[in-house]
Amino acid sequence: MSYFESIQSLIQDFSKGNPLGLKLSEVQLQQEWEHLVGSTMAKHSYPESIRFKKLHLVADNSIWLQQLLFLKPAILEAIHSMMPDLALTEVILRIGSLPQPPPQPGPIPQDPPEFVGEPSPFATGLAKRLSDPELQIVLSQIITKALAEPSPSSTMEPAKRSDPEGLPPSTSLETPNAS
Repeated sequence: MSYFESIQSLIQDFSKGNPLGLKLSEVQLQQEWEHLVGSTMAKHSYPESIRFKKLHLVADNSIWLQQLLFLKPAILEAIHSMMPDLALTEVILRIGSLPQPPPQPGPIPQDPPEFVGEPSPFATGLAKRLSDPELQIVLSQIITKALAEPSPSSTMEPAKRSDPEGLPPSTSLETPNAS
């Protein structure tokens, strides 16, 4: 045995027979679910949890629940081949809403946007809640720039109304009194 062991092997040894190990297996199964059942089935089902050696699956409607019902033995076999230490005995199915996939992060700009001018006191006050001084500066500049730009609704002309009788639109919200 070497003096140094990988962190992965230490976590695996520690987590055997531990609730942490079960949670790690659950997360691994959730991450590998599409690879395990295919992309079409993964779009309509999700491994919600593992409790008392039972895998709890969620299907988004009764049609996919029925399909999962037929595939229970194959799903258990695939899980046992991928994760032999996970001793699942049964698959429990239910209809429910699937979790939304996390949004894919966009490209991160390397340089902060160019800014000319002094940040507004309002923006500086909002940015002071951050602990990082560089982020405070950048955020206050971005807020100031956003507040300085005209909003799309203010640059558009209001729509002209026409009365069905051809009269010009009224400017008053009150109804005329008949005296």
